[in-house]
Amino acid sequence: MLRAGVLPLITALSAGAMAEGWRMPEFMISGWGAPTDEATARAFESAGFNTVMCKVEQLELCRAHGLKAILFDATPEFAAQHQGDEAIWGYYVQDEPKAEEFAAAGARVAAFEAADPTHPGYVNLMAWMDLKQYFATVKPRFLSYDYYQWWWGEKNHFGRLAAHRQAALEAGVPLICWVEANADKRYERGEAGAGYLPDNAAKLRQSVFTALAYGVKGIQWFTTGLVFGKDGALTESGADIARINADVNALGPILVRLRSTNVWHTGPVPEGAQALPGDGRIATKTGELVIGEFVEDGTGAQYLMVVNESIEKPKWVVLALSGVAGPVEVFHREARKWSAVSAPDGDGRANVEFILQAGDGVLMRVRWKQ
Repeated sequence: MLRAGVLPLITALSAGAMAEGWRMPEFMISGWGAPTDEATARAFESAGFNTVMCKVEQLELCRAHGLKAILFDATPEFAAQHQGDEAIWGYYVQDEPKAEEFAAAGARVAAFEAADPTHPGYVNLMAWMDLKQYFATVKPRFLSYDYYQWWWGEKNHFGRLAAHRQAALEAGVPLICWVEANADKRYERGEAGAGYLPDNAAKLRQSVFTALAYGVKGIQWFTTGLVFGKDGALTESGADIARINADVNALGPILVRLRSTNVWHTGPVPEGAQALPGDGRIATKTGELVIGEFVEDGTGAQYLMVVNESIEKPKWVVLALSGVAGPVEVFHREARKWSAVSAPDGDGRANVEFILQAGDGVLMRVRWKQ
């Protein structure tokens, strides 16, 4: 049984990894693909990417444009010579290993991290793998997985998010997920007629913002070939992604510091998800919401990410909060600043109202009474 409110258990495995000195440098916005020249490097930078997957020969190009690199063809010998290199995110080991390949992947991860403790070995999982076996065998310093809900089916999206969130929390490592870069499933199947769907922007935004509510610390787009066309020009879906990336870049410096403590849904509650409790500090009659709760370790600051799960229409959201100790604030992404939107009454009750566009979310800062 998944327990959405369980605090993370820092295992000996993750504690050992942290002791070696690597921390996720920033909220990751990446994708499968990389720039090949100055024009495409500027395109990645302008579209809001901060990390790419590339060959060693492209490292200096990435460095010049402020892009961190996950290097496909690095060796442990190369890694030993690049400890502390801020242009390197990590070293690619394997994508979607089968269970019988975990041991070999773990050996390669260990070899890279022995050579360079300042950068992790990169492995990405398929969403249905045995996570306990994976952590025990591979010993990763982050958890990355892919599940493309608009290509593979929406039914399992939240169950996969919940399972991987819980595993990452228990291991004390950051969670990263992949999102399809165009919602038309015909791209994944290689079918004729694939194009741009009218609800593409809402679908991609919903995938990203629901993942943010579940505490992910990185979004990776599959593939950047669906983001950029010739000479780095944005495709229609790429333009949607650039706008989403801009919003995530505004939120990222806050979200990367936060620890997920709960995730709830208002009805209808998807399979594998947790319903908003009827006797908690948050009450609402608004349906199809995802509400992520967070705490900032060290400061104790508390946050809510509220997301409109619907990809069809905006929602007028009304939240009734109880046990509030101070003003409720909302983060404005364009201005990158907080503003107070409600103050509690003498009994610690505060009402907050706002509109959420289809698939969109808002970050709130709430100080609860202890």
